[in-house]
Amino acid sequence: MATAKKTAPVGKAKTAAAVAGVQARLTGTIGSLSDGLWLLREEKRALDEQVSIIEGKIAALTEQLMQKLDSEGTEKGAGKHCTVSITSNVVGNVTNWDALNAYIKRTGYFHLYQRRLSDPAIRELFEQKGSVPGVEPFTKRKLNIRSI
Repeated sequence: MATAKKTAPVGKAKTAAAVAGVQARLTGTIGSLSDGLWLLREEKRALDEQVSIIEGKIAALTEQLMQKLDSEGTEKGAGKHCTVSITSNVVGNVTNWDALNAYIKRTGYFHLYQRRLSDPAIRELFEQKGSVPGVEPFTKRKLNIRSI
């Protein structure tokens, strides 16, 4: 019976090791997960190249179609699968940031700005001042992957 008691924990240890081995194979090791991530990233890069080529073709065809609509004096057209129309919106193109900032400060038209902080600028203020009213630091984590 003493022998059986000694082998029982060894049997449990072997079982636990076997379970751990199966779990590692099912969930993956750091190496296999890293390589899987790399493979997916490379697959995405190849697809991104194809998307970039298609986007270039779309831009060229869009320009050609807009010129055709303009030359025919219309803003609408149709094919077998779609209709197209030209729309126009006025947007601002800042040519003098100092003048614009002074205007916004003077008038209080802060709604002209989009609500987004500059990451490098806010990091610098956190380092210098420790805190910024109305802003809490958030650590955004990212996994970097590089080919070897």
